[in-house]
Amino acid sequence: MRITPVNLFNIKNKQVEKSQSNYSSNFPRMSYPSYDTVSFTSNSVTSLRDFKKLGQYMTCLYTGKKMITSSQLNKMKKRGFFNGPISEVVKNLQGYKKRYLEPPELEVFERIEKAAKETPDIDLPQLFKSWYLESRKNLRKIQKPKFDEIKTLGAQLPPDYIEPFYKFMETIDRKLYDEPIKREFSIKEFSYKITKITDKMSDKNLKNRIRKLIAALQNENLNRENNPLSSSFVKQVFDFKNIKAKVKKSILYEKNYKYYETDKDAVRIAIIKKIKDLAELKGYKKLQKLCEENIGMIKGIPVHIPFSNKTFVYDLSELLENMPNQELKQKMLDIAMSLPTSSRSADALILKFRDSDPDIIGDRLFNPAMVSIEHLKPKSEGGTNSIANCALAKKQINSDRQSKPLWQVLLEYPLKNQQKYVDNLAKLVNRGKMKYEDALAQVETIEREGRIVLDKSKLKKVANPIAEILKEKFIVKE
Repeated sequence: MRITPVNLFNIKNKQVEKSQSNYSSNFPRMSYPSYDTVSFTSNSVTSLRDFKKLGQYMTCLYTGKKMITSSQLNKMKKRGFFNGPISEVVKNLQGYKKRYLEPPELEVFERIEKAAKETPDIDLPQLFKSWYLESRKNLRKIQKPKFDEIKTLGAQLPPDYIEPFYKFMETIDRKLYDEPIKREFSIKEFSYKITKITDKMSDKNLKNRIRKLIAALQNENLNRENNPLSSSFVKQVFDFKNIKAKVKKSILYEKNYKYYETDKDAVRIAIIKKIKDLAELKGYKKLQKLCEENIGMIKGIPVHIPFSNKTFVYDLSELLENMPNQELKQKMLDIAMSLPTSSRSADALILKFRDSDPDIIGDRLFNPAMVSIEHLKPKSEGGTNSIANCALAKKQINSDRQSKPLWQVLLEYPLKNQQKYVDNLAKLVNRGKMKYEDALAQVETIEREGRIVLDKSKLKKVANPIAEILKEKFIVKE
């Protein structure tokens, strides 16, 4: 429905204009709106993308707490909220602490606050490094009995599984206590870790340059045993066009670069060195260290590889993949998955980010509180992408939920939090930011999938007052 443009107060009478100009300047002038074509649903949400943007006005479906948007987090990084002395960091983030943080991030932030009183001038990376040994000690006390239990169950494995299993656990022990180990280079794992780091960077130019280098590292011929590399690819890796030579470039290539066509490890090292140089130039220490580790792997040098819960569970699952005793396998994996992670333990979070840059640490503290789209009925169970089947929730809780039924997850949180969410939806409808029908359908899905009853009295279809005036006085064109 569209309304014919009407200007209610466009008065052409010159005498009226003249008399208005004689009013004393002591009286406030009234400004009247000029109405153009109006579409009454123009500001209402029509897509999930638009709905997600409303996260700044909403509270989490589960916790009842405010959520942070990606644009808010990027602004914090650009303003240097996580850089400089920790006393300044604490001062910058004080207003954000209660609003967004949940354990274990809240516990880590409280430790930062305490440290800021004792050593105010150090920065976040220095602080995390100073905590490392104590946090590792605390964490190993919790981990040890779980690893002992896994090893005990390992004795029940079939004979052909026992030796590989105990070799694997020996490698894990070395990782836990920072002892160097030999490990084969994996382009898949390296690319995954690089992507995880670059996703949190605010420097788009640096991101794009690193992505191009990763794309070169994933080159099809570079990862095939018998295929030599093309001269054009080698020239691209070594910036051959920009090389100044006293002799003909063809002679220079034959003498110094031709052998790279078959020495693929040397080409991999050259590409990773370029990523390392970019990281060094911009001060990304974690990225530098990752590049150094992987260059060491390619060279066959034992390197320090930190223990990772996710990698441990994945590798253990792969090792036991075809084992006939599936019940035993599941027991071992269940214990592995109960190990403390950075999303459940402050000490595990400190260990994971001990070599990280300030922005990456800051991002990690607030990232779990980011706005995310939560499918009320999981997609794996036939849930749709419609607004009626989606709500807004904190990213970490959404991730931890996986495909659990909504009612099971809601048992962990008080009903008042879901009621608060509904009341906030009602406010969006009142402000014209969301369609009443969409909001009502979403609440009904929360009730059905969550097996709860909510008060919908505040959720009302709001009439547009301007629309009502125009409907009475002017012609409405369909």
